[in-house]
Amino acid sequence: MNETINLDKLEALERQVSNLSKLVEINGIINSTLNINRLLSIIMEMIKDIMETETSSLLLYDDDSEELVFKVALGEAGDELREKYRVKLGQGIAGWVAQNRKNLLVNDAYEDPRFDPMYDKNTGFTTKSILCAPLLFKGKLLGVIQAINPLDKEGFDENDIGLFRVFSNQAALAVQNAIFFQKAIEEERLDGELQSAKIIQDSLTPSIDFISDNLDIAARSLSAREVGGAFHFFREFEKGIYLFTLGNLNVKGIPGAIRASTIAGLIRAMYELDIREPDVIIDMINNHCHEEIGCSTGFSLFISLIDLNNMKIRFVNSGDAYPILIRDNKAAYLRFLKRSCGYPGGENFIAGKVELDLHHHDSFVVFSSSLPELRNTGGKPLGLSGIVRFIEKRTGSRGEIVDSLLDYAYNYTGGVERRKDLSVVSFTVK
Repeated sequence: MNETINLDKLEALERQVSNLSKLVEINGIINSTLNINRLLSIIMEMIKDIMETETSSLLLYDDDSEELVFKVALGEAGDELREKYRVKLGQGIAGWVAQNRKNLLVNDAYEDPRFDPMYDKNTGFTTKSILCAPLLFKGKLLGVIQAINPLDKEGFDENDIGLFRVFSNQAALAVQNAIFFQKAIEEERLDGELQSAKIIQDSLTPSIDFISDNLDIAARSLSAREVGGAFHFFREFEKGIYLFTLGNLNVKGIPGAIRASTIAGLIRAMYELDIREPDVIIDMINNHCHEEIGCSTGFSLFISLIDLNNMKIRFVNSGDAYPILIRDNKAAYLRFLKRSCGYPGGENFIAGKVELDLHHHDSFVVFSSSLPELRNTGGKPLGLSGIVRFIEKRTGSRGEIVDSLLDYAYNYTGGVERRKDLSVVSFTVK
């Protein structure tokens, strides 16, 4: 009995590793182009590959007509559908998914009242099973993707829909990035690239204020005049266990924003697949980073797992992020021998994981190197010691403390325009 259970666990782990490898590979591929038509075709080919289906389709949402338009449809019926048919919200499986913003698995299409057989009648194709997911970006509907008729089994299962959901999240981000870039080209503005990069970056750096009965966490990022590649990411695995990351690529404009988006997509995929250990996450990024992204220089990444159930924090810190621990009203820079060597994507990169016991009322502040580098009108840098002295004296919620730190930095410089992004994440164990 135990052998059977262990075998099941091993097979489940092997599936997870296989799916993760596919998703990491796909993430790099779909972020390798900003040509929207090429991108849509790549996404459809990836669906057929990862889901092993007879056909697949992608419909984009037309804001003006409020309809879905077939942009790519693979398989024998593809030419009949492409750009020819439109789907109203609520019409058929795709229309239902678009209207309800929910994934849908249907293993007997003709028995489901939501299925519209019109397309089968016009193309001669027979739909048996459908897996359909919305493409959403910050709640906005971009379209839907469909995988149709699995090749080697009767229908889809719950594992398929979980994998398809993670893939749809990656695809949505890539599609939105391509749309932003396309708009910048169409508008032909001199600052179009920077504005589009800023839009992408803003999506990766939302203000975070999360307060629960055991954790208070806040994050802020301020874009510079020359937009780079900053991002932060915060998620809850389960009550008491949290993942947060802070990253920055010293690359400007669209390239920096796209690379940051790609890396954030990798982290999001690993979170979705319940990969928790910071060193495992950063090693996976390192393995694929310089081949797929080409960003081995100047890339900082701080990844932390906060485990309040066992009162521990584990983190890896590569590059130039500064983690500060505040305990008993004293702040200290956590500089350890296990600090990672080099930058992710570099050939000699080594991730050094640090584990610390947490105490109640401990606070952490992690910020990008651009913060202590800020200079006043006399050319004097703000410096790490100045930041440490400031945060030792602050009280209040994490959001208030982060905002006050950024205000302090702004006042120190006299409002001088910055050339680098500023990012700060802070949390307190309550």
